[in-house]
Amino acid sequence: MTADGHATIVDAPPKSEGSRLRTLGVWAFALLIAIAGFFVGRATAGLHHLPALAATLPGDESEFNHEIDERVRELFPIGTSDEKLIAYLSAQGFTPEWRERDYANAASYTWSGVLCAKIVRVIWRADSDGALTAVNGSYKSQCVF
Repeated sequence: MTADGHATIVDAPPKSEGSRLRTLGVWAFALLIAIAGFFVGRATAGLHHLPALAATLPGDESEFNHEIDERVRELFPIGTSDEKLIAYLSAQGFTPEWRERDYANAASYTWSGVLCAKIVRVIWRADSDGALTAVNGSYKSQCVF
């Protein structure tokens, strides 16, 4: 404090060379861990497979939605028992979605990668006897970038 009661501003001492090197080392280590994590994620991505319905999608990802829809309709044509569809989806690891009143039934499978998530969804309606009256499939990819 000065004689008149005001606070004095004291400059912080300059950082030592060792302190700067330590800070640089921490940032370099963090970057190295991030890069290693990315490559480990890429290398192990194949260990968590998409369900058979989506595992062998050909061509460009922009066509996957249409292809999934065709595959679902081919595997489970109108009139097929919804129990057969539900058993198949359950065996493939799909998670049922809660149904609201008169809305269609749905189940989805989400594969989460390092930067992207791939979502395969099946939506269907059945009559009172359990026969499919409508069935559709969809594919969506959500990426961080």
